[in-house]
Amino acid sequence: MEKIEKNNKSVGSTSITLRFRNDILNKLKHEAVQKRISLNTLATQVFSTHAEYDAYASTSGMISIPKSLLISMMNRLEEGAVEKLSEHIAKNEMKDLTLLLRGEHNLNSFLQTIESWLRVSGFQYSYHTTDHDRNHRLVIQHEMGRRWSLYFEKLFRYVFAELSLASEPEFEVTDNIIAFRVRE
Repeated sequence: MEKIEKNNKSVGSTSITLRFRNDILNKLKHEAVQKRISLNTLATQVFSTHAEYDAYASTSGMISIPKSLLISMMNRLEEGAVEKLSEHIAKNEMKDLTLLLRGEHNLNSFLQTIESWLRVSGFQYSYHTTDHDRNHRLVIQHEMGRRWSLYFEKLFRYVFAELSLASEPEFEVTDNIIAFRVRE
């Protein structure tokens, strides 16, 4: 058994043998080559995504629909309606989703939930922590337009307010990027 680091905690790993149909294995090998990672790393990513997000996504009401449809629908809403939608989702969905995926609802579990969602969604993002993981900086490049930036900003503000953080989060917003800095 080897030890790996995850969120500054030592996590054990175990080797297993799996069998795949040849066509599936060939597709996985091809993807690993394209991403310039080992097949083992790809498999770990796939299984981690499933365990951390996919296994609970449908249970929590998440569905997969075309990005262009979401953009079109959001662009038809007035800014006030976007803010109300953000508030509704933050107050009625985010705590349940975080509890389902992480077993607790606090800043770290919420940020882990958002990061899992970002990986699954394919958005480009950067996430950094400093000061012994007490300062968090997340930048999300969603490429979905101004209304979506407003939606995400308000959603995150509502969740952070619910978590009663010691200091006010700082936000930066453009038409296609939402960034925030938050401290525990």
